[in-house]
Amino acid sequence: MALDLVDGRASLEVRALSRTVLDWRTKRGWSLAELGELVGFSAAKLSQLCRAVLRMSPLEVVAIGAVCGASDEEVELCVRVAQRAVDPGMWDRINGDAWARLTWTPWDVMAEASELVIVADNVLPELVRVDSYHAALLESGAAVNELDLALQHEVLKRLGVDARDAARPGSPRRLRVRLIVTESLIRDTVGGARVMADQLERLEELTELPGFEFLVVDGDAGPYFGQGTSFTMMRFAEKRFDDVVLLRTLHSGDTWLESAAERESYERALFVLDGVLRSEEESARRLSHASLRLLEPLLGNGSGDRQRHLQLVSDRAGR
Repeated sequence: MALDLVDGRASLEVRALSRTVLDWRTKRGWSLAELGELVGFSAAKLSQLCRAVLRMSPLEVVAIGAVCGASDEEVELCVRVAQRAVDPGMWDRINGDAWARLTWTPWDVMAEASELVIVADNVLPELVRVDSYHAALLESGAAVNELDLALQHEVLKRLGVDARDAARPGSPRRLRVRLIVTESLIRDTVGGARVMADQLERLEELTELPGFEFLVVDGDAGPYFGQGTSFTMMRFAEKRFDDVVLLRTLHSGDTWLESAAERESYERALFVLDGVLRSEEESARRLSHASLRLLEPLLGNGSGDRQRHLQLVSDRAGR
């Protein structure tokens, strides 16, 4: 039988366990309802497992793995994760941490989030990149993985979901994104003027969506706590999900910070940043001016659509 959450909290690993095990049904092309009939789970129980209201037990992992035809290695790994979830600290002291672990991507966790606060100091985050900007980062070695535009779209389309739509069964949850960047990120060129102009145009389009807030750090503010650090704070509507911080580095990949002690410095950094940010209106003007600076030489003195586009950007810069 499914188990209660430990201390009423569903960690990233507990959520990844439910997601991984329930996804085994796709090997057979089954719906969740069909899987439930085969293993004897009620619709209510499946719903609770999907939403990590309950914790999956080792026996349930084995039962689902058997009917779905999961490999012995997959089942063994997930059984270990289910056992570890009871007391991760004690498990690691007894068994050590030199064993395979479940993995999850930032896109997996963003799909659950209700708010993202992204602090970008060196490059713009994947969530807002255009393909050509990301390709330039790949070529330079500043990025190592291809950009999944489909997953990016799935997250961004939630910015336009209003309260009424979000309340409908099966509707995507609402999302709020707060993107904080240094002024150099919109002033410096990545991949050439055309690529950067396209990237800034994407940012301008996003600023017009409900739920998206774009803010620029005041370049004259002087040193501040957290300066030079890039991270993402993810927050969730569900009380059983703790806030998490994502750090991304080339040498160690994704690092997830879940405990309050681990998050404390990043919460402090966000608090300090609030005191050195330009207003949303001034940030939008700076973005439009940066876009205009790139577009003017590209569009030249042409007419028609090009001139209308230049005028649109110029109007934004003057708002």
